[in-house]
Amino acid sequence: SLAKFCSPEDLTNRLVALITNVKPGKLRDVMSQGLVLCASSEDHSVVEPLLPPAGAKPGERVSFSGIEGKPEDVLNPKKKQLEKITPGLYTDENGVATYKGIQFMTSAGPCTSSIPKATIK
Repeated sequence: SLAKFCSPEDLTNRLVALITNVKPGKLRDVMSQGLVLCASSEDHSVVEPLLPPAGAKPGERVSFSGIEGKPEDVLNPKKKQLEKITPGLYTDENGVATYKGIQFMTSAGPCTSSIPKATIK
């Protein structure tokens, strides 16, 4: 859980990378409508949200070079789509977020983490 690593104040007024087409549900008695993407060290002792670069716009869609398509309005949890893509999510040796080696890109550049070679969930 992200709550072990970040307080609500750590996330307030901060740009983060989100998956916004997850099915809404209650977490800790609060309605959740998105999933914060986080980088995690190998031993899971350090977890932090992925950071869009300065100049990225709130609500901007992250793109992946060479991958086209329209996202589903709401992911069907029964299809386990997130479980299918998470093995391909990681940061490179410079902390740049990637999907199968393709950078998470915004209009201002790639999303990053201070944790190199981390898994992303």
